[in-house]
Amino acid sequence: MPKLFDPGAGRQRVDRYELVGEIASGGMATVFLARLTGVGGFQRFVAMKRLHPHLANEKEFVEMFLDEARIAARIHHPNVVPILEVGASPVGYYLVMEYIEGDTLARLLARAATRGRRLPIPIALRIALDTLSGLHAAHELRDDAGDPVNLVHRDVSPQNVLVGVDGIARITDFGVARAASRLTATRVGQLKGKIAYMAPEQAAGEESLDRRADVFAAGIVVWEELAAKRLFKAENEAATLSRVMGEPVPPLTKIVPGISQELNDVVLRALDRNPDKRYASCAAFADALEAAATGRDGIATPRELAAYVSEVMGDEVSAQREAVRAWLAHSEPSQITVGLPLGNSPSSSVSAAAMSLPEGSGIATQSQVSAPPRRRAGVVFLLLLMMCGVGAGSFYFARVGHPLAGSQPAPSPSPVLVAPTASVAPAASAAPDATASEAVGIDPNALPSVQPPNSVHPAAPAVAPRAKTVAPASVGVAEPAKAKPKKKSDDDVDLRNPYR
Repeated sequence: MPKLFDPGAGRQRVDRYELVGEIASGGMATVFLARLTGVGGFQRFVAMKRLHPHLANEKEFVEMFLDEARIAARIHHPNVVPILEVGASPVGYYLVMEYIEGDTLARLLARAATRGRRLPIPIALRIALDTLSGLHAAHELRDDAGDPVNLVHRDVSPQNVLVGVDGIARITDFGVARAASRLTATRVGQLKGKIAYMAPEQAAGEESLDRRADVFAAGIVVWEELAAKRLFKAENEAATLSRVMGEPVPPLTKIVPGISQELNDVVLRALDRNPDKRYASCAAFADALEAAATGRDGIATPRELAAYVSEVMGDEVSAQREAVRAWLAHSEPSQITVGLPLGNSPSSSVSAAAMSLPEGSGIATQSQVSAPPRRRAGVVFLLLLMMCGVGAGSFYFARVGHPLAGSQPAPSPSPVLVAPTASVAPAASAAPDATASEAVGIDPNALPSVQPPNSVHPAAPAVAPRAKTVAPASVGVAEPAKAKPKKKSDDDVDLRNPYR
């Protein structure tokens, strides 16, 4: 679950995105849950990966970060987490990703192990086929000239496979991917990726890696999905590296009850240490898995995978949604309508503070906004009629030489209409609305108080206040209407937390 920021401490923004909470943090970047808002109540939740500020001047790290954004943004496939935007702000470089509701395959495997279970074979194969499909799309990437990019992910692992509640698995995190168009190059002897999921040639530091290294890593992931245990992981990195380079791979038929020999053979071929004996591509690996599972093993549909994910982590997803709903409800600031035409100023956007502003402040109050248009028109019409009568009388007196007219024509009335002080009641101070936290059933005393930004009232003009008078019954100015808190439905907030 994201570590939500304290709404009472003020809003944190990066360009046009509002940061809601912190999802995860590593040595190079931090991932945040962020929200993008727009006109008409539009909002969208995204995952923002932001480079640590202290690395902003480190050329190698900046170029690696930009490589990930530039490469991944070119891959358009349902089984690849899309990059939506990359930018630079005063707090550092950032990239914006789609926020996938669900969790990582690593967490899914951990939950199953905690219950003493393993993933059902059809579920494991559905995730494997989706992952291989996304990887193949990345391997087939071409540049603007149509030339192959020769992309190698180099970090295929359960931590980088996101399994969504929509029944789709996606590959993510191309931060250490290798491509011909990268800005940075890996130094000789430098290993990038997780040793427990490296192909032998990658672990040996070979320069000429190709997509078959990802085939081997995907084979490790599939083996661990089915066996419900780690394949090469040891007590330290040196021991892990030794197992990657030479330890025989145990057959799945000796570990997984009921698995077919055909499926076992497909996985073992993907794990052959000789690249020439492996599948040449992830697409070929996926085809072989699908053909081997057509019999008794079976492959789950996306709908069945969605049902399984909901069963395993449905309670946590619901808790995530409620926690962020409460945060949003408590952190929404009141807005004061300044400089907007009354006809375009919705009453729900006027705060209780605006209702008690002194006259002459230049800010539309709630009583002005909610006054019935028909009655306002009546008052204006009455004033116009009075002025027309005064003008006609003056004209008549001047023409007939009435002694009250004098020798000079009566001056024309002022073009500025000023309503009598008794015709409009001063805006009354209204009690604040019920907080949004009450609308979602949360004790407001349990939440920190919020001080909305820009909530200081403009200074009142240095003039004596007018005497308060009671409006006559004929005017009938409406009392300020309390803005009803909008009840958020499940569709209003689409919250996702797979980046653990």
